[in-house]
Amino acid sequence: MKKNKKELKVEQKKLVKWLRVIIVLCIAIIVIEVCYIGISYYNRTKSVVYTDTLNSFKEIDDGYLVVGNSDFKNSEFNSYEKDYNKAKFAKYNSDFEVKFESAYTKGYSSYFSDVIEYNDGFIAVGGAQYDEQQVEDNATDGLIVLYDKNGKQVDTKSVQIAGDTTFNKVLLVDDGFIVVGQSILQNMVIGNDPDGGALIIKYDFDLKEVWRDNYGGSKSAIFNDAIIDGEYLYLVGKDATRYGMIAKYTLDGEQVFVKTYEYTDTVGFSSIVKVGDEFFVAGSKTINIDAKDEDKVTEGLVVKYNSDGEVLDEVTFSRNNAARFNKIVNDGDDLIVVGHTYKKDEEKSTDTYNYLDYRGIIVKFNTDLEKLGNNKENGSGVDYFSDVIVTDDGYLVGGASSSKELGSNNKDYRTYFLKYNKDLEREFYK
Repeated sequence: MKKNKKELKVEQKKLVKWLRVIIVLCIAIIVIEVCYIGISYYNRTKSVVYTDTLNSFKEIDDGYLVVGNSDFKNSEFNSYEKDYNKAKFAKYNSDFEVKFESAYTKGYSSYFSDVIEYNDGFIAVGGAQYDEQQVEDNATDGLIVLYDKNGKQVDTKSVQIAGDTTFNKVLLVDDGFIVVGQSILQNMVIGNDPDGGALIIKYDFDLKEVWRDNYGGSKSAIFNDAIIDGEYLYLVGKDATRYGMIAKYTLDGEQVFVKTYEYTDTVGFSSIVKVGDEFFVAGSKTINIDAKDEDKVTEGLVVKYNSDGEVLDEVTFSRNNAARFNKIVNDGDDLIVVGHTYKKDEEKSTDTYNYLDYRGIIVKFNTDLEKLGNNKENGSGVDYFSDVIVTDDGYLVGGASSSKELGSNNKDYRTYFLKYNKDLEREFYK
């Protein structure tokens, strides 16, 4: 039946009305999308992860010395380094307020691993990248920086031997200082460097080399820590993949022995301390060595040695997931070790990248390696324990955290200090 003009006019009005509604909805959707894109872009530009780490810290008369690396995004002392983290040396007072903070700004990325105080000031060691090829190869030069008492750089020295060099520890002696670390061939470089591997160098206070020695293959061996005991130097690290190492040298650089331990993780032994006549070494032990690399499980490890490098005893620690110990110190006859447990975060991991969720741990043993207590941080972000100092009434732990529970925002990494009492109960964080 044919519609009359009046009916057609009514339908046209309804159609126009619906078209207007549809157009308004489309415009609203477009506006929402534009706003979403704008907000997303704003959030991306404001979501740069702030990095401020603590690799090592030392107690001095009027506070603490801290070394690590940072982008200085929230620093009151240095400019923000958007593209590369720089080596950081800072002094805190006893209330954990920063008194000075020095950035090593030369080159690209850099870091400090250790620091000591000496008569004229402070000595910090680590590694630095000075050209784009080093950035591409993820390689560094060994770095030494002398500071005065106010944190001002006095002198610097860069060291390169095999292609990728780093310093992990610095020790003070009467007429200079000793640095230990590693110099290996860069990635994808085939061959062997007779001067590479685990590295020991002695310098005088004018940064002139006195003597040098090295051990192991120029693809893997490394010294991570060292202590002086009388006329000898005891060092720990890694000889080859998953082979921990303990070594003994004279203070003139003559090797007494080098002995390996099977099997650690790929870091090897991280720390050493002497109690009485015995040496205690911390690290991590692989407990399923025949598994594929991605399936290997590690446990925190403490090994007891005598002065001849013979194993007397050992103990491992695990708490529902993989673990390792990063630092060991002694409190009288007790041993305090700090490190972390970790497990794969299935939601954040991808087919090409395993995201590891770290939790800081502190454990106390006696010298018979009986466990006396332990505590574990369970923040919502990542907590990493790097170092520990024994105080009169407990233990001060230093590290980096992204957890809200330790003052961050589950995204940015900040330097922090945790105070535990003798029973390993946390009293505060700064």
